[in-house]
Order: sequence, then structure tokens, then C-alpha cells
Amino acid sequence: MHKQDIQQKASSFPTRAILVGLILLPLNAYWITIASDLWSSLIGMTGTSLFFSPVFNLFFLILVNLGLQKFAPKLSFSRSELLTVYVMLVMLSTVGGTRMMSFLVGVLTYPFWFATPENEYAELFHRYIPSWFTVSDKKLLRGFFEGEESFYTAEYIEAWLTPMLVWSLIIFAIFFVFLCFNIILRKQWTEQDKLSYPIVQIPLELTTPRATTRPLFWAGFAVSAFIQILNGLHYLYPAIPGLPMHNFAHFTDKPWDALGWMKFSFYPFVIGLTYFVPLDLSFSTWFFYLFFKAQQVLAHTGSQVLSAFPYTNEQGLGAWTTLGVLSLWVSRRHLKQAWRNIIGQSSTVNNSHEPIPYRFAIFGLFLALAFLVLVLRRAGLPLSLIPFYFGIYFLLSIAITRVRAALGPPFHEVIFTHPQIFMVDVLGTRGLGANNLTLLTFLYPFNRDNSSHPMPNQLEGFKIAERTGISNRHIFWGMVLALILSILVSFWSYMDVMYRNGMTARARGYIVGIGPETFNMLTSWLQYPREPDHNAVLFIGIGGAFTTFLMIMQRGFIWWPFHAGGYALGASWGMIHVWTSIIVGWALKGIILKYGGLRAYRVGVPFFIGLILGDQVIGCSWSILGAVLGIPTYGVFH
Repeated sequence: MHKQDIQQKASSFPTRAILVGLILLPLNAYWITIASDLWSSLIGMTGTSLFFSPVFNLFFLILVNLGLQKFAPKLSFSRSELLTVYVMLVMLSTVGGTRMMSFLVGVLTYPFWFATPENEYAELFHRYIPSWFTVSDKKLLRGFFEGEESFYTAEYIEAWLTPMLVWSLIIFAIFFVFLCFNIILRKQWTEQDKLSYPIVQIPLELTTPRATTRPLFWAGFAVSAFIQILNGLHYLYPAIPGLPMHNFAHFTDKPWDALGWMKFSFYPFVIGLTYFVPLDLSFSTWFFYLFFKAQQVLAHTGSQVLSAFPYTNEQGLGAWTTLGVLSLWVSRRHLKQAWRNIIGQSSTVNNSHEPIPYRFAIFGLFLALAFLVLVLRRAGLPLSLIPFYFGIYFLLSIAITRVRAALGPPFHEVIFTHPQIFMVDVLGTRGLGANNLTLLTFLYPFNRDNSSHPMPNQLEGFKIAERTGISNRHIFWGMVLALILSILVSFWSYMDVMYRNGMTARARGYIVGIGPETFNMLTSWLQYPREPDHNAVLFIGIGGAFTTFLMIMQRGFIWWPFHAGGYALGASWGMIHVWTSIIVGWALKGIILKYGGLRAYRVGVPFFIGLILGDQVIGCSWSILGAVLGIPTYGVFH
């Protein structure tokens, strides 16, 4: 195909790709539900920066396309079509699975089914839950928890119709806000700051003509595939030896017992992803993870003047919110010109190639925010708290997106660093009140750990479009259609799977654990009221100040080895899963660059892409086998 034909095909509306994506969405939603929460065979499917299922689908489509190119070239897909389908499936992964829909459904169903006289749920907070938030009748929840029933009855559908509609609109409104943010910030971050977008290199490299013909690609694929096949067989037949990818150590001698348990992992796909991360970030990530562990040991040997020292979550909150503020600050000139464009004044910013004009983006942003305000006000949340909550949430989101776009961390599970904690630390539980604490608890699934956050994935979709000649407007509408259908089919898949199998009867995923985690936190706040925690607020400030210092040093001195994003990531509890894998990837990349230079690094790219693909493709294959046979199988990211 000539270059002119490719450009023409990329610029036309990708109708065929959109249709393929829409067909694949419900199939993948059902698979994700089973793999993530029924059998818990592939927890990492929606929990890492590079989602498993879109990569698996892309790889499968590439293999199909190779056959089409040989035997029916007119039917073959262009690169832009393949990547459009990929982006649509990424949108599904931001909604479905363990990191969002599982959390939401688990939270919606837990408080009434598990209410007992002993835990006093009814007395503590039931009266604050709007009737249209969820289903409160235990008879209607029995099938969800015990299984052996069909969701497709008039009684169940009628009971769930309003909650599903309400939360579908809330999800879409929040995700659309992120789309509008990305439209306004995209030009500055992509074209002016020239952020590197390391994660998108994998699908971009994978769809190049020579991607699957390079021996180093298949060498890397073979390494990780062999490990996964061996471990998968070992899981099913223990007599076959396996190669453990992780191990746990628990320190008991003082003061090292303050470390608790530590995980030592060697996941090939994390090692492969780290190869694409700048060395200063990968170094800073594991360094600051150990830095926070050292603070725990120091606290254990100190005088305990500050009982909660080192306030790791609060330092993380300070770091992420400060990164959000600094991300907006460095974009201030662009934002000023964008605003001038919106209000019709002369501006240096041309938005003719944006997904939608800035004026429409700001209108859509305000419309989505207005809807969220109306819904939450109708639920009973006071107007004074709504901007407080969303202000923190959006700053965290902008920071995670900027770090992801600039540096591409393979994992950003930012657990226990969310607006609710910030609000409790600043206002105390008495200042917030039982009604507001209860309502904010139902927003917990949106920011519980942020590992499948929609905003960075949306921005990467626009970057893929920019790199391959896909129209930004086409990819925007593909994302919107994918989000709408993804929300609906994700709700449907969880209702279908859980009513047939039972959440407490057969489910193994964290849909079982998110309920007690969420409502234990709420009952603790209600039963043991807390005053504003001035020490916690101090450490939020310390985290912010240290982040600012790191940013200044990083921008002022080229030799400075520590990155502010690494400090924020190191504060996350979730880093326990991957810190040793990141060390391995960092060391391998450092050695290759030191002794082979940039040329050797480029030569190594296919090998590390193969390393990622082998892990993800074989891991997905095991989960599909488990779904078909109805059995648990080996999980890549356990």
C-alpha cells in the first residue's frame, strides 16, 4: 500500500475499526470479569500501566492481519485501524475489572447484605444512603452473593435498573471530565513539552511492519512464554516443577519487624516495561520505596513522639497534589492562551486539529461537572464539600497523567492516597459528619488505587493518533462510544457472572474484599470520631515541599539523580509488588546504555517488547482456558 493510500485511509472515519471494537468490547468485558473476580486468575489484567487484554487482542489481530495481507489483502487492516481497536479496548479496561467496576459493584452490594446487629451498619449509616444508590432488599441481593440464579428476571432487572443508570451516568461524567482535561492540556504536553509517552511505544512498535519478523522479539517472547507455560502447568499439575516469580519475606527481629512483609518479584513484563522508563525515574521509584521503608524502621527505633510517623500516605498525598499543581503551573501560558481562544480573543493557540474545539471542551467540562454536582447534592452532599473532594481528586489525576506521559511507570497503584483521607485529616470526622462520610465512601471505588486511571490512558490514545496519522476527532468519538458501551457491558457482565456463581460462594477476586475494606474504614470513622490531624496535615505539607525541592533540583542540575515522580510513586503501598522487578529492569537498561550506548538500547527494544508480550499473551491464554473450562488457572501477577 502506498504512503498516500495509507494517509487517506487513516484520515477517513475508521468505521470498520469502530465496529470491530464495539463487537470485541462485550466479549472482553465478560472475560475480564471472569478472569479478574470469578477465578482471580489474572489480577493484573487491568492493574498495570499496559493493560493485558488490549495487548492480547492487538497481538491476535496482528496475526490475523498477516494472514489477510497474504491471502486477502483488500480485507486487511491498516495500522491505524488496529490501533483504533486497541484504544477502544483500553477504554474498556479503565472501566471493567478489579480496579473500577469490581470495586464499585462490591461497594454497592456490601452494606445491606452484611448488615448485622453486631456491626450496627443500619444504625450507623443506612439512613444516609439514598434509595436510588443501590439495592437494599436482601431478597434481591441473595442471588448476587449465593449464586445459582439468573439475573434476567423482571424483579432483578427492575431493582437494579435505577442504580445502574445512576452510576453509569456518574462514571461517564467523571471520565468525560478527564477527556476534556486531556483535550485542553494535550497540545502543551505533547507538542510543546514533547513528553515521551513510554507506554505507547509498545503498541506502536508492535504494529510496525517488521515487528513480528525480528529474531530478538521472538527471543524475548520465548523467554517469558516458557516461564509462564511452565508455571501454568505447575499450577494445574504440581508434580511439574515451576519457576516462582515472587517470594515473601517477613522480618521478625527488631527493629526490622517494622518492615512487615516484603515482596521480592521478578515479573518479566514489568522488567520489559521498565526498559522504556527513563533511568532517573526507575531508580527514584525503587530508591524512594526503600526510603519510606527506612522511615518505618526509624519510627520503630525512635521515641514515638509522632505515633503515626512516617505518615507515608500523607507524604504521598502531598507529593501527588503538589505534582498536580506544578503540572498546571508549567502549562500556565498554554492555559492562558487556550482561555483566550475560548472567549474569542486573539490567541497563539490553534485548536483546529484538536479532538473538539476548546470552547466545546470547556462547555462539556462544565456540563459534566454540573451533572455531578446536581447528583451529589440530590444525594445529600453539601455544596461546600463537592469542590473540595473533586479539587483533590482532579489534582491527583492530573499528576498521575503527567508522570505517566513523561516517564511511563509500569505500575502506579496509588493506594490509600485519596481525597477522603485528605478531607478527614483536615476537617476531622466530626467536621465532615456521618452523612457526608457515608456519601464520600461510595466514591471510594473511583480513587482507591488509581492503577487503571482513565485520564493517562485517554491521553495516550491521543498520542497514538498523533503518531500514526489518525484523526484526533475520530479517536475521540471512538473513545466516547467505547466508554458508553464499556460501562454498560461491564455492569452487565458483573451482574450475570455473580448472580450465576455467587460472590461469596465462588468468587475469588477482590470484589469480595473491597466491601469490608471500604465499610470498615467508614465504621471506624463513625464509631471512633477523629479531630483534625495537624501532624498529618504537616506531613502533607512536608511531602509537597520535598516534591517541590526535587522538581527544582531536577530542572536546575542535570546530574541530579532523584525524580519527584519517583518520590510520589515510592510512597505508594502498591509498589511492594514490583520494586525488585523495577530494579532488574533499571539495571539491565543502565548496563546496556553504559556499554553499548543508544544504538545498543535501540537494538534491545524488540527483545524487551517480546518479553512483555510473552508474559501477557500466555497469561491471557491461561485465563481464557480457565474461563472456558470453569477452573482457576495460573495468574501472571499474583
